[in-house]
Amino acid sequence: MRNYLLHNIKRRHTYDTTEIAALLDVDRKSIQRWMKLGLKPIMPNKKPLLFDGQALYDFIKMMRADRKVPLGEDEFFCLSCKGAVKAKQGTERLEKTGKRIGKKNREQYSKTGCCEVCGGKISRLLKPFSKGLMDSQ
Repeated sequence: MRNYLLHNIKRRHTYDTTEIAALLDVDRKSIQRWMKLGLKPIMPNKKPLLFDGQALYDFIKMMRADRKVPLGEDEFFCLSCKGAVKAKQGTERLEKTGKRIGKKNREQYSKTGCCEVCGGKISRLLKPFSKGLMDSQ
């Protein structure tokens, strides 16, 4: 599922399927798939199907939350394995990204390594001064 622009959805409006398709730049078939996944029309027996803007907004937020994978301090998200994994022993590297972030203009770091499951390259951006950051240097 893509990251849809939620600020385009007016929560106090109703939308039909063609309006949702135009608003989020998706096909009408996608909206029919979403109905099977839990998006409920206001009155399912009436045509055209109308959807509450708040219900649409909440549905997309729920779909985003279902995709998220919580990571521990020493874990990465592997794009091949589609899950939280740890790096192989001895392959972790900490590098400066060259960017400065935040109000205090701190250095941003990237932690890279090899997946212990599939051996693919994994990386993770770290917040400045996060716990364990100085131990790895």
